[in-house]
Amino acid sequence: MALALNDIQELKNRVTGGGDITYEEAIRLMEVDEISGLDELLKAAHEITHAFHSTKAGLCSLINAKSYLCGEDCGFCAQSVRFETSAARYELLEPEVIVEAAKKAELQGAQNFCIVTSGGALTDDEFERILGVVKQLTHETHLGIDGSLGFLTPRRVERLKAAGLRRFNSNLQSSREYYPQVVSTHSYDKRVETLRHLREGGLELCSGGILGMGESREDRIKMAFELKQFHPECLPINILNPRPGTPLENAPSIPSSEILRTVAVYRFILPKSNIKLAGGRELNLSTEEQERALQGGANGLIVGGYLTTGGNPVARDLEMLRRVGYNT
Repeated sequence: MALALNDIQELKNRVTGGGDITYEEAIRLMEVDEISGLDELLKAAHEITHAFHSTKAGLCSLINAKSYLCGEDCGFCAQSVRFETSAARYELLEPEVIVEAAKKAELQGAQNFCIVTSGGALTDDEFERILGVVKQLTHETHLGIDGSLGFLTPRRVERLKAAGLRRFNSNLQSSREYYPQVVSTHSYDKRVETLRHLREGGLELCSGGILGMGESREDRIKMAFELKQFHPECLPINILNPRPGTPLENAPSIPSSEILRTVAVYRFILPKSNIKLAGGRELNLSTEEQERALQGGANGLIVGGYLTTGGNPVARDLEMLRRVGYNT
């Protein structure tokens, strides 16, 4: 049975007071009615956000530093060599190209910059080149330098941290139960192991998932509770942008109301995480709906485009954030 409006307030007060909600309560929050209940849920999530975060939005830009050279079979990804897609294919970019992109992102207003590479793990030579770039950006910019560089060993985590890397992105993507429906070439435990290496090695965590791959509400909530044990500093919420040539190219779109309620409930589950709207937000949410999400649990954005798709102009996103009360 869905929660009554006063129950939403009680759960909000529990979370702002330092408590937690249960899986069962999260599922009931997902079942609030479409109009007044959803409005009340979004409002309560926004109050939780303000209880734990400043009004400065978290903004991150990224670069696809190595593209379409991945042997994994993630069904959502245009960069798998197993699928015939239109994604550009290139080896690891030269350091000066990555550095130039980072400096441009900083001038446009990004606070953090993520170097992303396709594939399960970097070769030793690629890893050394990335270490050099991280060191250079640490000295030449004021950006927080992040990475999404595939699977890691504890030693690589140690070396990235020593080079100046702040945060590492490794998404769980979905629940443990649903994950095999999307990926068969590596296990969910492999992703969890990477998060464990990162946390034990002292790097900040960026980990979230993708909505709209055919998963259930229960799967979305299970993923959030799996993440909760790692206390991720950042939780990016991607919404599937079906790419031609991938197994999920014909996946039906997820209703915008379902995206909004998921963002809000994630805020109840992970009140201290910076929840960022990420890939697919422009396709699946109107500007007004993105604003509702930013006033309903989200407090950050990935800006400047994504790995294989473009995004809003950065200036437009900054204007949107200011309209809903965030500092940029």
